[in-house]
Amino acid sequence: MYPVNIKMDGRACLVIGGGHVALRKVRTLLEEKATVTVVAPEVCSGLEALFREGRISWRRESYEAPMCGSFFMVVTAAGDKTVALSVQEEAERESILYNAADFPALGNCHIPARIKKEGLMVTVSTEGQSPAMAKYVKNWLALEIPDAYGQWLDRMGALRTVLKEELADAEQREKFWHLAFEHRVMKLVVQGNLDAAEERVRSGISRFRSES
Repeated sequence: MYPVNIKMDGRACLVIGGGHVALRKVRTLLEEKATVTVVAPEVCSGLEALFREGRISWRRESYEAPMCGSFFMVVTAAGDKTVALSVQEEAERESILYNAADFPALGNCHIPARIKKEGLMVTVSTEGQSPAMAKYVKNWLALEIPDAYGQWLDRMGALRTVLKEELADAEQREKFWHLAFEHRVMKLVVQGNLDAAEERVRSGISRFRSES
């Protein structure tokens, strides 16, 4: 499997199924600003609420091929292998991303468990073999990775513009990034002293500039 992060803003996604697994998949897609259509004769209360809020479209019908051609990604969560196999054929024919939540081996991509802390995202995948294990590892990592890491990443992202203006040399910028994540700086970050950590890094920028 080739790991890749995809921008889903405005991407048309189809979720086939109306139960709690479908709801979980829909929520993840909405978090990434995808445009979601659900196909199912009936849906759980959570999906119905999203529909009433205008956050998803709902086609009150069963899947019937061909249905996937206009979508960027399709997710099946109906628990019907005949449906999953039919969607697999469509996905292969139309070159569509297909996540089979109900029959993982039939899909051409897997949606990993993930941790998001500000701008930092860490994903865990078992290539569809055990979502339960992926969830276990994700929860363990969530406890191990301090929230401050994401906050620090966002601060360093804001300094990129300063870097481009003040450190024109690529070698100096590389030294800066080593400084931004060195042990002494990250120790301050973990302690919650982000201002002191940033001051140390900004002092480094001044030092690198004076050396040029």
